[in-house]
Amino acid sequence: MTTTRLDRVFIFGDQLSFLIPHEWAEADEEGDSYLYHAQNAHSGWFRASLISIKRGCSLEELRSLLDERAQKESGQLYEVGDNVVVAWKEDSEEDSDPITHFWWAVGHYHGPKLSHEALFSYTVLLERKAAPETSRTVELLGELVGQAKFAPPKVV
Repeated sequence: MTTTRLDRVFIFGDQLSFLIPHEWAEADEEGDSYLYHAQNAHSGWFRASLISIKRGCSLEELRSLLDERAQKESGQLYEVGDNVVVAWKEDSEEDSDPITHFWWAVGHYHGPKLSHEALFSYTVLLERKAAPETSRTVELLGELVGQAKFAPPKVV
């Protein structure tokens, strides 16, 4: 049995934290997402972004929204603690290279005025999709993103 050393990363002003493999590095990323990868990787990019839902939304409505996505994407809906998770995958192309995206949308209900959704993806070259290492990484990431921790925004 191989044990993977993990590090917790805190992003978006500490509103979201999750674990990633220790040997992964953060890449320079512009925009509203964070990007991580194994050192010297040519395949296997992990991206995280965060959406705040500030309108009135009940926990049941959040589950319903994520269930709709699960049905639309032919994904799997499940819960981990207080998080509601949808997992799915899709093949596409990027710069003419065939790739596979493994996706996780993780919803967290804070109360009637705020919910968060974190969107995670792990992108590999299509030729690496069936590799045992990819399967192990996707399984690990599925567990880790399901355990993501959400903090409500700090009021100043």
